[in-house]
Amino acid sequence: MMHGTTSPLYPMIASLDVATAMMDGPQGHWLVDEAVTEAIRFRQEMVRLRRRIEAAGDRPPWFFGVWQPETVTDADSGARLPFDEAPADLLRTEPSCWHLEPGADWHGFPGLTDGYCMLDPIKVTLTCPGITATGDMADWGIPARVLTAYLGTRNIVVEKTDSYTTLVLFSMGITKGKWGTLLDALMDFKALYDGDAPLDRVLPALIAEHPRRYSGLTLRELCQEMHDHLRSVRLVELLDTAFQQLPEPVAPPQLCYQRLIRGGTERVRLAEAPGRVAAAMVTVTPPGIPVLMPGESVGDKDGPLLRYLTALESFDRRFPGFRSETHGVTLDPDTGDYLIECLRPESDDAASDSDARRLSAPAQRRAPEEARPPH
Repeated sequence: MMHGTTSPLYPMIASLDVATAMMDGPQGHWLVDEAVTEAIRFRQEMVRLRRRIEAAGDRPPWFFGVWQPETVTDADSGARLPFDEAPADLLRTEPSCWHLEPGADWHGFPGLTDGYCMLDPIKVTLTCPGITATGDMADWGIPARVLTAYLGTRNIVVEKTDSYTTLVLFSMGITKGKWGTLLDALMDFKALYDGDAPLDRVLPALIAEHPRRYSGLTLRELCQEMHDHLRSVRLVELLDTAFQQLPEPVAPPQLCYQRLIRGGTERVRLAEAPGRVAAAMVTVTPPGIPVLMPGESVGDKDGPLLRYLTALESFDRRFPGFRSETHGVTLDPDTGDYLIECLRPESDDAASDSDARRLSAPAQRRAPEEARPPH
């Protein structure tokens, strides 16, 4: 509420009242159950479609996958069932079907314990060719940003896009007709890729916006160029490293905010950022988790954070129209350089002591002697 009003937003309150009434009683259970069921049907159809493509042999045997277990266990019989052959009732009612089992190959997370975490059935993560769950890169691949751009031309809006994954949400009201449209778009993308379609046919708006960069390319050439770049800069590996090594906190966040509103900060390029103190939060989406908080050191030039941000900067500069979603980073319109908000170095030492004393002082100060009422 620092920069907002305390007055209620009545349209929002009215919508919450309507949503509460819709979810009250049996109809609420039915709406949630329908969303989960449709998500399960889509997940199973994706597996079946991929198997049919591989078995047909009349086209390149690749298709998009879904980040989910390959098999599930029937709690009653103990039998292992392929995911696409499991009864929908089992997947809808048995939580263990969605657990990330320790040691399973499909999720790529080591060191898990039984029942530690599980998937949300209605949050469907589509996987693209090019990388395995353990992070091994293939010789060819289809970066998810290209797929997301194509889905946008079909009026299909995804929730989040990573290097090789795309998240789609099954909210209330999603029907087979709607997710069938997504399946058709995925099949059409495969046909365009396999046929090496010209890019102006696949992404005409991209060509119109950046004609000098992308004119003459085909869809397959763009995907391969982007995949080779992601592999050469090791972007996926750098992302993991950036989140595993936490930055060093050197100043309280409230001090950084006071400097920010008083002009005690400046935007600096990544090349000038080593050793500086961040004044604003930097969040990479996905996963939407801050990699740098106010008051934390940006780190060394060869540190995990700056190496990752530099790799993102390099990608954005090389592939205009596919910019990364990084909150807290400003893009220089002339050079494409990343700029992050940092404390001014000349004020770090001079003002830190006085600011710290002021911030630690009581909120209500004693009135001056001359302003005190007489006894």
